[in-house]
Amino acid sequence: MDSFERAWREFKQERRLEFGGHTDPDWRGEHDLSAAFILPVDTEVFSERLGPLREALSRFSFVSLHPDHFMHVSLVIVGFVEPSGREAEGTVTQGSLKKISSKAKEALADFSPFEVHLQGLGAFPAAAYVEAHENGEIDALRRVLRECCGLEPFEREGPPHLTLAYFKAENGTAAPPELISTVERYRDWYVGSFTAREVQLSLLDLTQEYARFEPVARIPLATRKDPKSDRTSRGGA
Repeated sequence: MDSFERAWREFKQERRLEFGGHTDPDWRGEHDLSAAFILPVDTEVFSERLGPLREALSRFSFVSLHPDHFMHVSLVIVGFVEPSGREAEGTVTQGSLKKISSKAKEALADFSPFEVHLQGLGAFPAAAYVEAHENGEIDALRRVLRECCGLEPFEREGPPHLTLAYFKAENGTAAPPELISTVERYRDWYVGSFTAREVQLSLLDLTQEYARFEPVARIPLATRKDPKSDRTSRGGA
């Protein structure tokens, strides 16, 4: 059983919802800004295939659909941004973000672009998503970023996915049978594919529901050239 099927079976067995999203006060506390590595996704090109999923989910009052500008694949949460300039556990400063982005650029200079296939609707207690299928590159990206930047894994990282919507329900609310059947109906739904060529280190305003990500650094993959072959991606081009 792969990680996607395992996550779906767990959701069906537990059938409970949580209050999802970055505005959750239990998650963000008194912090107003967070930083994370993400894969940007231009979902406007997939609007026709995303449409039926969005329409099906919009029938539930507790569903908060993501606008196109907010769609992304999460990689690694760096931490809450501390405006005072003094770092504490789980926080970073603007100055440390510059160092982190430099380390990431160096580490990803040898990481080849890769294909991501978006297929299959799934759900966590706090969100609905489309599965992001590849050949292990996203988990490898996460490992490289964590190791080079000294970051800890996020406890709710989950398998690679493109979040479609947050569930705005009180923690422990029972998931209605209609939600289960809706997700089941689109478990094999194909959305589309894209090539991941860039990682972004971005800031997010936690006080707004769907603020636009503010890139601190745009980090292209495979920028280091092999002096022997003059090829820019690891393993060939």
